[in-house]
Amino acid sequence: MRSWLARLLKKDRPRDTAEDSATVSSPGPVWADPEIPDDERAVLLVRLLEDPAAREDDREDAASDLEFLSGPLVEKALMRAVRDGAFNSVLAQHSAESLAGIWAREGHVDPAFVAELRGLAKAEVFGILGARAPHLLPPDAHPREEGP
Repeated sequence: MRSWLARLLKKDRPRDTAEDSATVSSPGPVWADPEIPDDERAVLLVRLLEDPAAREDDREDAASDLEFLSGPLVEKALMRAVRDGAFNSVLAQHSAESLAGIWAREGHVDPAFVAELRGLAKAEVFGILGARAPHLLPPDAHPREEGP
């Protein structure tokens, strides 16, 4: 019997010989079962993101997939992951990227968290907001200068 997580992540789904990796992963394994409502999908992905026993690449995928969902649960989980990764881990970068994508789409930021940002997470958030929603950047934000 297939578990909800296996069904969600398509881990136990045999690959057809005609499928390539782009077909299987697009738009991503988290969207494999259209019967899972977005709010349930968000809870499942947050659980995976916050599971210290989960594989790191699965946690990073969960962080990336959360960009396509919304709500306080999602945003708070991504902020925790950024903080837990000391603003510089790969997981923190994926989480910061998703958080910035949500903010750009939703048209708001958490000013207290933006002020707290540093390191690679800050570069991710400011880069994405600068490209997608520059009006959401703090007034004192300076775009990175390009080198020669």
